[in-house]
Amino acid sequence: MEQNTPKFRLRLNLFDGIVLVLALAVGAFLLWSALKPAAPAEGAAPSTATVRYTVRFQKWIEGTSVLVESGDKLVDNIKNYELGTVVSAEAVPAQSLQLDHQSRQYVLADIPGYEDVLVTVEAPCTTSDESILLGGGYALRVGSVAYIRGEGYMASGPIISIEREGQA
Repeated sequence: MEQNTPKFRLRLNLFDGIVLVLALAVGAFLLWSALKPAAPAEGAAPSTATVRYTVRFQKWIEGTSVLVESGDKLVDNIKNYELGTVVSAEAVPAQSLQLDHQSRQYVLADIPGYEDVLVTVEAPCTTSDESILLGGGYALRVGSVAYIRGEGYMASGPIISIEREGQA
């Protein structure tokens, strides 16, 4: 006995054909809209400027602040972005919050044998409404910690101030 298997035949009426063409058109449109490049926003063109910012290198041993000199080129220690040139460096006493047991409050006290170094850096940057970018991609933000390599030293510390100059 032979097994009787019917052959597959695709029979579409006019309504099925229209639904199939519409479904393929919608799928192609969704695929095209997901893969097309984003259009640049108008009015948000980045401008070039010079920025001057200050980084606080914390808890350096007293006397080592002389390593930071005016004219040093600074580089990001993680991704090697150029961060600018040192304009000035100032040593200030290192301080931290310590508990005063008598008044039961935290007070700001000097740390003997250590100093903080306030380093002012100047760099070219691109600015937009959202961010300031240095060295091709380093986002500059107050409060963020910068990991920096200079000539003969490495340090980290928070960015404590930013001043923008001459936007073109």
